[in-house]
Amino acid sequence: MKACRGIGASLTPEEVNAWEEEHQGLLAETAPEKFTIRHYAAMIELRNLWNKHL
Repeated sequence: MKACRGIGASLTPEEVNAWEEEHQGLLAETAPEKFTIRHYAAMIELRNLWNKHL
């Protein structure tokens, strides 16, 4: 969550610590001790239609 949602890049160190504490609390309340994290990846290929020789 922290890396993929930009938490670490967009918050101060104090805000990151507060986020981590809140997130750990949420996990402790709602998630089982062990669980599978499913990953999702997306890719897009962009082409410059104006410069077809590239």
